[in-house]
Amino acid sequence: MPKYTTYKSIYDTVGSNNEGRIHRIFSSIPSLLHSIGMPKYRWSKTGAARVRLLLFVLIGLFAGTGVVHALQSNTPPAEVRTVVVSPGDTLWSIAENNKPEGADTRIFISGIKQKNELNSSEIYAGEELILPNF
Repeated sequence: MPKYTTYKSIYDTVGSNNEGRIHRIFSSIPSLLHSIGMPKYRWSKTGAARVRLLLFVLIGLFAGTGVVHALQSNTPPAEVRTVVVSPGDTLWSIAENNKPEGADTRIFISGIKQKNELNSSEIYAGEELILPNF
């Protein structure tokens, strides 16, 4: 801008007034804190980096929990069906009585073994077996 002109920009005056006011406000905070007994603190590069990292992690945690909550399913969890083994019951008889209509009995028995972590087909009276959800 020329030295002698009558032109006055609206951007120069608005920016300089606001910037000066903001600078005065933020520059008075350390002296205000020191006056109430807090020690003066100068930001080092590592201190500023640590604060930025902490803010980044906190924002990530809050944003992450919101995403997890948004992606949650609204369907209720499947109910767990159990059966207590009576004397004389076999896996085959339990599967026949509790499998869905049209399901293969062998596959249902395999599901019972997997759910209850059974290595063999031996079951005992009084045991509680978890039935698979088909």
